[in-house]
Amino acid sequence: MTLRTRLRTLAATIALGVGLCSFETSAHPHVWVGTSAEFQFDSAGLVTAVKVIWRFDDLYSTFAIQGADADKDGVTTHAELVALGGENVKFLKEWNYFTDLRIDGTPLDVGDVASFDNRDDDGILEFSFTLPLDYPVDPTRHRLRMASFDPSYYVAFEIDSARPATASGPVPDGCGVFTYGPDETPKTVNDSLAASLAADADWAAGFAPKVTIECGG
Repeated sequence: MTLRTRLRTLAATIALGVGLCSFETSAHPHVWVGTSAEFQFDSAGLVTAVKVIWRFDDLYSTFAIQGADADKDGVTTHAELVALGGENVKFLKEWNYFTDLRIDGTPLDVGDVASFDNRDDDGILEFSFTLPLDYPVDPTRHRLRMASFDPSYYVAFEIDSARPATASGPVPDGCGVFTYGPDETPKTVNDSLAASLAADADWAAGFAPKVTIECGG
């Protein structure tokens, strides 16, 4: 299976089979997501995990919530959304959950999703999941950065202005969470260009909003 086909399969899975294929397929992106994060600290003041929060656009949310009604009774329950969120977690694992974590610029491994939720927030689909770090990170000694992006540019990530990134737990004095916009301004691209660029992680990362933990001056 080619990268392009695999990414489309993943995107269709994220769409929960509820109508993305009916959209015009000659341009990307197809789905817009407002992204935020919560860095989680342990009692020693080290970052041990990051909770990623995605809020989907109105159109996608409507299709996804309606499509999640597994028993077709006209009401989508939280349990039905959680079941479909579990399927998304399985497929996203192969793509590192569209999440790039780096410590001092070096990629940082994350474990499997520790917990997740998928809920209807007044008609907006909110999907959140917690990723444990491979090892605790001391933010007073290292710069920790997270970026969210889809290498195929099927899904476009933007800063969620309504939900600032935060930290939970005993945050060391002088440390704070900062959010930065993308290095480049995403533009709509056609299928062939998206396919040719999908293998270029630097290109995709240039469109990614970034969240960092920074300490001191």
